Amino acid sequence: MRKKVFLPTVAVGVFLIALAAAASAGTLTIDDGPSFLPDSAFTQNSIDAVLLHRPVGDVVRLFGDSKVDPVVQMPSISIDGSYSANAGDVFSVAYNFSVNLNSPDPITLTIDAQAIVSGVPQTFSTVLTLNPGPNRYRGQISGVVFGLAASGTWNGHLIFNFGTLPNSGEGGSPDNPDPGGMILQIKRVDFQLTAVPEPSSYFLFGVGLVAVVWVRLRRRSVA
Repeated sequence: MRKKVFLPTVAVGVFLIALAAAASAGTLTIDDGPSFLPDSAFTQNSIDAVLLHRPVGDVVRLFGDSKVDPVVQMPSISIDGSYSANAGDVFSVAYNFSVNLNSPDPITLTIDAQAIVSGVPQTFSTVLTLNPGPNRYRGQISGVVFGLAASGTWNGHLIFNFGTLPNSGEGGSPDNPDPGGMILQIKRVDFQLTAVPEPSSYFLFGVGLVAVVWVRLRRRSVA
């Protein structure tokens, strides 16, 4: 009987050691936002933010739906807060959202984030082309890698450019013929601070996984 209890106990123990050895990430807060500039550009707006605490690091998640009207050339969504990062943590953005754009021409969306590290702004961004009709967009932007433990403030933005595309050679005035025609549905835009596990953590996790598989195979062979 002791042997039957001992092997699963070892496997569980190895998993617990691996989890304990994994690098712990720092923390994020929401200090302000989401805010909308101007408010009049966002109607039927349910976009909000929530702070999620995960074992590998905190996430500030934007979610919800809104109509976005081109009352100005570049309406935007902003959020900001503070952070406390450990050495090896990574600040990044992951996004998954849908847009139904009722326009004959595409527009652009800039997603950016910034962390102030030792008084120096560290900014990263991507520019997406939003095509006419219903489309889904998803991806991830790699950002700041903290070489040393640090704390400070962070901010993030979604900026919709309803002007003509930069390479079109036109003046950049709003060109969407239906001011209420763009529907934004955000499943998630995650501003995340993530710990990168040490190599030893991967090794322990692998050992634990092998141990669990071996115990399950042994049980089947005995049965």
